[in-house]
Amino acid sequence: MAKSKPKAPPIVVIYGDEEFQKSAALTKTLDSLLPPEVDRAMALTDLDGGKTEEQGGPTLAVVLDDLCTLPFLSDRRVVLVREADKFVTTARDGLERYCAQPSPTGALVLVCRSFPKTTRLYKAAKAAGGSFLECKKLSGRRLVEFVLEEVAGCGKTIDRGVAARLVDLIGDDQGGLAGEVEKLDLYTGERKRIEETDLRALVGSSREEKIFAVLDAAARGDLRSGLELWRQVLESDPAAAFRAIGGVAYVIRRWLAAHAMAADGMPISAIAPKVMMWGRDGELADLLRRHPPQQMQSLLAQIAELDAKAKVGARSIEEGISALLVRIASPAA
Repeated sequence: MAKSKPKAPPIVVIYGDEEFQKSAALTKTLDSLLPPEVDRAMALTDLDGGKTEEQGGPTLAVVLDDLCTLPFLSDRRVVLVREADKFVTTARDGLERYCAQPSPTGALVLVCRSFPKTTRLYKAAKAAGGSFLECKKLSGRRLVEFVLEEVAGCGKTIDRGVAARLVDLIGDDQGGLAGEVEKLDLYTGERKRIEETDLRALVGSSREEKIFAVLDAAARGDLRSGLELWRQVLESDPAAAFRAIGGVAYVIRRWLAAHAMAADGMPISAIAPKVMMWGRDGELADLLRRHPPQQMQSLLAQIAELDAKAKVGARSIEEGISALLVRIASPAA
């Protein structure tokens, strides 16, 4: 006896704030609902919830009509609504009624930022056998785990510390991290292990790595090293000055986040990985002691002022960053 196909959910909701995860979840969902042999031009309606009705955006009537239309040369019809938050809000009552008696040959896929579990629509979709895929931004050790998983998916290995360094360089953008892992995979070729030297060769300039080293030196109070590193950056990379403001602001915001977590009672050992300072607990504790939140807020304001003046030619970025390093290297009074 032929094995029966598993029943497809009548509604799939992909929601959250991590776009890379949502994109991957959508690809997997569509592949499951509409396998390769299905002509998606005949079986898939793809609607942009960010558009108005006049622009071809979704309406409840159009969505329900497509869901209830018998499929042609496929087991089901799929209606996909991207950026569906506004559509869900305006069509909520109709969607609740639809979930009570969904089309046996239709599947509604909603991609949105929020889909609260406390709503009647969530409960109705769940009762109908709906599927919910939450895609949340990762942080700290979970980002490192994500890199390890991506590398393993390439059939390769990487030390946890090297994976953490990649996160430190690229940040919390999972799409960016996945892209860098793909480049490292290609760069290392047949070799099955990704080393820190590969990172330095291929990803070394990402996220202003050299600027981070400059700020680390200044934050330790080592102004001489900070200024020397800044000079080397300018000599080795003529475009560095134009990228420096964003990198400096990023690091200072990271320090401010550490202050906020410390104020909430979180121990330094737990804060360090969350602000990408793995194994640097003592350095982080000293940094927070030397530089209170008020000083860091003032530094951010100085960066914003420098950015504004540089854009109109009123001040050079090179001199502005040097002055900022002097302030960072000097403990607050």
